[in-house]
Amino acid sequence: MEEIESLAKDKPIIILTGYQDVNFAVKSLSLGASDYLVKDVLNPTVLSKSILYNIERNKILVNLKDSEQRYANLFHFSPLPMWVFDRETLKFMDVNDAAVDHYGYSFEEFMEMDITQIRPKEELPAFYQSMKIKKEPYRNLYVGEFIHSKKNGEKIKVEVRSNCFEFQGRPAELILVNDITERSQHIEAIEKQNEILREIAWTQSHVVRAPLARLMGLVNAMKDNRFKNNDKEMFFDHILKSADELDEIIKSVVNKSQEVKVNYKEDETGVPFNR
Repeated sequence: MEEIESLAKDKPIIILTGYQDVNFAVKSLSLGASDYLVKDVLNPTVLSKSILYNIERNKILVNLKDSEQRYANLFHFSPLPMWVFDRETLKFMDVNDAAVDHYGYSFEEFMEMDITQIRPKEELPAFYQSMKIKKEPYRNLYVGEFIHSKKNGEKIKVEVRSNCFEFQGRPAELILVNDITERSQHIEAIEKQNEILREIAWTQSHVVRAPLARLMGLVNAMKDNRFKNNDKEMFFDHILKSADELDEIIKSVVNKSQEVKVNYKEDETGVPFNR
């Protein structure tokens, strides 16, 4: 069998023999034989069916191997971190290179860990809650946002996509991770900037009007000579006070407007884009 397998490679092997020992037949099949035919019970129909069956069976096995190889390539060559974990023990069963690079653990370290170890303690309740969600194998794509922690202690916000399936005979879950930390920080910064802009707009439409209206009224009164000489000093005091108040408001608006900053970064073509 060993010599024939080295010659046959991926081709199915059918044994035709006069030796009827059952244990010998079982051992031959365990060594890689596709079928075991005994000469005494052989006829054209049995032989034809065995040959056709094993040809078709081999096609299925070849396609299955190709499918497994494509899965392995998609998994290991993915630019995003991916891993498979056991849904019962929570142990990592496989991780790709992107996960190793992004989280800082070696492949061997991952294989000694379970998935709770890449989560801050305060995030564990949310994780256990997500595990209670019923997920049908190969059917339900789960999407959620969580906080993970790298080996160096850095906390990152991630978007997780997962699906259940059977891996190495175990109930498992495939995880795809997208680090959205920068995106979340950028959204928070934009929301903060929008809040500042709303404050500036409110200041301009409400707070500025009061001292400005007083100034305009005082100037018009002076222009129409509607005050006596002994009232000049009082009018000037009111004008100065309103001007100082307006100046403080303008300074406040300027300071708030300086808080509105959006970081820009150039892409590979040299074109700036909003980061």
